[in-house]
Amino acid sequence: MKKIAILTLAGLMLTGCYATTGTVSKQNVSTGLGCVAGGVLGSKVGSGSGKTLATITGTIAGCKVGSEVGKNIEQN
Repeated sequence: MKKIAILTLAGLMLTGCYATTGTVSKQNVSTGLGCVAGGVLGSKVGSGSGKTLATITGTIAGCKVGSEVGKNIEQN
């Protein structure tokens, strides 16, 4: 169920980007995918409240990494 929520949130983020700019950039897509991937990987670590913290941390780290990858793709 959490994975579905994460995927839904990522979709809403991309929809918001499209609605405000009329386009979805490679950086936005990379950021969204990074957030989802980081959240899913983080959810595989720990248990209880530690698992929640790992999921949040993984999501934040994934967003940052995805954003940086997207910047590099757009610059080249």
